[in-house]
Amino acid sequence: MTGLQVVGLIFAIFVVLGACFLGYMLMHVTELLLTVKSTMATLASAALPLLEEAEQATKTGNAGMAKVAAISENIQAVTDNVSAVTATASAAAGSPVVKTASYSLAVRRVITSRRHTDLAKRLRADLAAERRELRRGARGDKNSAARGDKG
Repeated sequence: MTGLQVVGLIFAIFVVLGACFLGYMLMHVTELLLTVKSTMATLASAALPLLEEAEQATKTGNAGMAKVAAISENIQAVTDNVSAVTATASAAAGSPVVKTASYSLAVRRVITSRRHTDLAKRLRADLAAERRELRRGARGDKNSAARGDKG
């Protein structure tokens, strides 16, 4: 065998080994693709019920939110009505009550101011009487000293 034939034989062996390696790799890639295909089928069959459940939960949540919205609208209407009734009651009953309270306060002040005025008049009269008594006593002491009385 010549050198050229040996090189051709080695090359042929490498080509056969490369073909076997490529066949082996293609077999594993085929198995991988089949596994991916079955996983995708399983995922698709399992995802559909999950999506349906999510859709049902969303519908239920939306229905609940609609009920809550209706309740909050009713509460707002009740609040507005209570506010209106309070304002009406305040205007109807509050104004006379305030007027009565201010009238009674004015009457009370007038009565107490008259009492204080009477008290002030009495105090002035008492003070004036005491001053007169002191003056008379002082005059009496001077008169008795002039007469020679010893007290």
